[in-house]
Amino acid sequence: MRRLFLLFAGMLLMAPLAWAQAWTQPEQQGYYRFGVQATQADHFYDPGGDRVRITTVGDYVASFYGEYGLTSRFTAVAYLPFFERITLNEVQGRPSGTVIVEGDAANGVADPIVGLRYGLKQAGPLVLSLGLHVGIPLGDDTQPNGLITGDGEFNQQVVLAAGYSFYPRPAYVQASGGFNNRTRGFSDELMYSLEAGYTFAGRWTLIGRGRGVETLENGGTGRRGGANGLYANNVRYLALGTELAYTMPSGWGVALGVEGAAFGQNVLSAPVFSLGVFLAR
Repeated sequence: MRRLFLLFAGMLLMAPLAWAQAWTQPEQQGYYRFGVQATQADHFYDPGGDRVRITTVGDYVASFYGEYGLTSRFTAVAYLPFFERITLNEVQGRPSGTVIVEGDAANGVADPIVGLRYGLKQAGPLVLSLGLHVGIPLGDDTQPNGLITGDGEFNQQVVLAAGYSFYPRPAYVQASGGFNNRTRGFSDELMYSLEAGYTFAGRWTLIGRGRGVETLENGGTGRRGGANGLYANNVRYLALGTELAYTMPSGWGVALGVEGAAFGQNVLSAPVFSLGVFLAR
């Protein structure tokens, strides 16, 4: 029963949010961010989309995200989750104290993503870009209880993004759509996002976003992933979130965010909290 749950259970782990960015970085300038994110969930959306109670699963990730302008049009991007810890709580019967479900935990490196963003149009208030990204299977996909930190597959993403800046008003909006080609029996996915931001008091930026994934259900029936929906098969969700960032004159800043699924399939039903320190220069 425990193994069956872990194969089906998923969590909405906050992926690198800037994959959907419409703007490229200026040549020899960049954006660099160290972040942590955490969630604990005792409910998840099952394969039918119903919200059901589960043994509490925790997921904690420390990562680096970076962008660097190779030219005025080409920007290199990389997401490096260098440490991930996944936990499963122990369940005891009452009043006997008998262990019904044993606790477990796994630590390791998760799957990184690297890629390029090309500025199709970067002049004026309306911009367009095309991103190509590759997921590299460095994480562990063999943990016996499904507490995996990777999916064991090379996947490729193509993302088209459009953005509009309301200059001189300090506000912007951007939207994106993409395709994730998954291998080794996983179903391919369609991705979409919408984001808006507003800067106030000179240094504070408030961001609201929605993003989602739709499975094409064209993979093998034996592929179900592990205890986190980032690596699960046939994932579907709409996530809504917000982020507040403060940027200092030096370019250093700090950001605090929260995100959760409004509905889903094969993902945990719990908020994901994030904290990041960044440098933009």
